[in-house]
Amino acid sequence: MVKVQNTDVYILVVDDTLTNREVMARILSRKKYQYKLIANGEEALVAVSQRLPDLILLDISMPGMDGFEVCEHLKADERTRNIPVMFISALDETEDKVRAFQVGGVDYITKPFKIEEVLARVETQIMLAMQRKEILALSELKDQLIRTVSHDLKNPLHVIMGYAALLMDGGYTTSPDDVQSMSKHIYNSAERMYSLVTNLLELSQIEDGVSFELSPLSLTRLCQDMMPEFEMIAQAKHHTLTVELPTTDIIVNGDTMRLGQVLSNLVSNACKYTPENGHVRLSVAQHNQTVHLCVEDNGLGIPKEAIPQLFNKFYRVNSVEHRAVEGTGLGLSIVKAIIEQHHGKIEVESELNKGSKFTVSLPIMSDN
Repeated sequence: MVKVQNTDVYILVVDDTLTNREVMARILSRKKYQYKLIANGEEALVAVSQRLPDLILLDISMPGMDGFEVCEHLKADERTRNIPVMFISALDETEDKVRAFQVGGVDYITKPFKIEEVLARVETQIMLAMQRKEILALSELKDQLIRTVSHDLKNPLHVIMGYAALLMDGGYTTSPDDVQSMSKHIYNSAERMYSLVTNLLELSQIEDGVSFELSPLSLTRLCQDMMPEFEMIAQAKHHTLTVELPTTDIIVNGDTMRLGQVLSNLVSNACKYTPENGHVRLSVAQHNQTVHLCVEDNGLGIPKEAIPQLFNKFYRVNSVEHRAVEGTGLGLSIVKAIIEQHHGKIEVESELNKGSKFTVSLPIMSDN
């Protein structure tokens, strides 16, 4: 079942009677819902265009545009057609209720109503709306997964099949050097396929909290232990690597392997997306009861519009320079999932063509 905080729910109340709006405001306030009160249908459509509500409580008999017309307008617009509409009206005739459902309503409450009934029906519709959103998101993710996996597996498979066919062709003369080169291409293609499948399985396990072994560990020492790896990654592209660590141990409750994976991924990304002879900086610092781990570079940077999508599964910045760097689009999703399992967060600041800064914040163990 989808869990949602009431304070995150926004409800639009549309009723031409002030007393009714005030009553509904008191009812919704009891459950700490966000809400907006609207007096007529025309203003309701304007309010919806400005901010999409999670639920609309709609009166029928109003001057000007009545509730039926408002609902028809909402259902005719692709952007608003999935917003659930609950009719609350003094009209008690069967034909009114039937028409309410025909124009797209999801529920119908007759005035005068009972407060507990309204709250129960609102909670039910909010839960159903959130479940619908989750199902749509999962469907989109499934489609994206199929597209990405099909593309990212199809290309290396073509390479493998092409070179394998040449090697099997008895009429094709191959020198030992040719065989070595073809074998290398086959291996590299298989490795890319293996990396994609491994990352998908790993992300699923991380999001489910599987294979996490939390224990007190020194983030300072973890960075020190990984220095040879960081230096090797940086040297491959002739980068200058600067590391700033505290002189004392900063203890967090973490999984050594997973947090090492976060460090490795962020430093590796900084090096990959920074042209040769660049600069990468890793720093660890304590701020009250939080430790901030920062990885900065002076590389390609990230377009402002891409930052909100950066941690989405399979997302990659759509530019020639970024696409030239090999990747599955899952690395940062894995990093974010690991950090969240440690009750932390990750943020990014970036400017195109000037570089990026990723900051991981983790809670320090209270007895530190």
